Amino acid sequence: KGKVQGEVKFITFGGDGGTYDIGFQSLSGAMERGHDLTYVCYDNEAYMNTGIQRSSATPRYANATTTPIGAESTGKTQNKKDLTAILAAHEIPYAAQTTFIGNFKDFHEKARKAIYTPGACFVNILETTLNSPPMSMLRTGINTWPAACKMAVETCVWPLYEVENGQWRLNYKPKNKLPVEEFMRLQGRFKHCFKPGNEDLIVQAQKYVDDKWEALLNRCNA
Repeated sequence: KGKVQGEVKFITFGGDGGTYDIGFQSLSGAMERGHDLTYVCYDNEAYMNTGIQRSSATPRYANATTTPIGAESTGKTQNKKDLTAILAAHEIPYAAQTTFIGNFKDFHEKARKAIYTPGACFVNILETTLNSPPMSMLRTGINTWPAACKMAVETCVWPLYEVENGQWRLNYKPKNKLPVEEFMRLQGRFKHCFKPGNEDLIVQAQKYVDDKWEALLNRCNA
């Protein structure tokens, strides 16, 4: 109606349930249409507000209320959806993933780029605020979550990268890539993976991370 003068940049915040799953249809549409907005996803890897159900952001083998472990189940059976890559495939000007703990410079630079780049931009943040993932999700002390976020980067479970105008760029490469079990060991939702007889769960988790990491390196080198 002409009541607002000048350019307006919309910033939207959502959790992984509302972004990866429930709101994906409208998010995909907004990205495809190229609206001038920045969408920020706080990814804490489950539906935290409604009972800690699994989302498509929940990692494989995680113990959640809708993927409980037991005699017939080893937790969630599907791998985590690679939403950042999916949004980048919309050919938007900017897509990135980051985390807050231990990587504030990376977080700040990507937030700045997303906000000041014209068009539809997306930033996926592995959630790190101490009050976000309840202890019942991690099944461990809540202060472990910042360490888990940092370890997610060091094990390449959650690589730091950005896609700017179609160019894939790796922002951080660990000097010594740590095994994925170092990330899993910090969280009680993966406790069952370390029980005798479940060794193959860690092997499969490691293979998935390794394959995704190599594919990301190839994309960035290309």
